[in-house]
Amino acid sequence: MGIDRSGSMGRFAQDMEKALRDFRDALHTSGEADEILVARADFAADLSVGGYKRIAEFDTSYDTGGCTALYDVIVQGTQKLKAYRHFLKKEGMRVRAVFAVFSDGRNTVGNDFAGAARALAWLEQEEITTAFIGFGTEAVQTANDLGFRNILDVNSSASELRRAFQCLSRSVIEYSKSVLPAGDHFFVI
Repeated sequence: MGIDRSGSMGRFAQDMEKALRDFRDALHTSGEADEILVARADFAADLSVGGYKRIAEFDTSYDTGGCTALYDVIVQGTQKLKAYRHFLKKEGMRVRAVFAVFSDGRNTVGNDFAGAARALAWLEQEEITTAFIGFGTEAVQTANDLGFRNILDVNSSASELRRAFQCLSRSVIEYSKSVLPAGDHFFVI
């Protein structure tokens, strides 16, 4: 999960932290909690792609500052997912994955739009669900331009952000059960 921590996201800081806690709690109390691993990639001017952890270990802290390395988080997050997915498959495990990004869509650091678009195309080719939770019309346009299949606009409001995280947690739980159809229906529960 890519989480935009840039300065432009500062107005959502309290709401994001609460939504991250609610997301963790919803997944943790589900019957599928033992089957779900989450990696968190925080991005601002710098990028921190964490390892895959059980949902109980999911970090819910949130702070902001700096620029936005949106394209970089897509490229590096895809590389990490690709490597971990390969490892799990070699171990004989069935792997279902969701690649989700929360952002206002204003990439201001790095210029590898083409690399990010290629990474998303690879995810789609591998039947990995891509989801973008956008804060406003610029974010939605960026997500469309990059090739995200599932896009949810939270309209820059706290209630819409809560709804997005609730929808994401329900979708991840259902997806882990293998009952969701592939394609553009990830946010439809």
